[in-house]
Amino acid sequence: IETNLTQLKIKDFTARTEIFGGIFDYDEKKDRLKEVELELGESDVWDKPEVAQALGKERAELELVVNTIDHMHS
Repeated sequence: IETNLTQLKIKDFTARTEIFGGIFDYDEKKDRLKEVELELGESDVWDKPEVAQALGKERAELELVVNTIDHMHS
């Protein structure tokens, strides 16, 4: 019974997030998070502090969305 309730909650959440489209596009945000982390892992990114700062901010925003959705699905 608990599994069914969890599955229903996930389906409901998925339906709600689809309404918002790009705001909660989980797969796109998760992929972009990986890209940003790779970019921040490059040593030359720190030669341009403004770029590194922007990437750091983007990473924090992406992590918030991705981690929140991951937590809701677990």
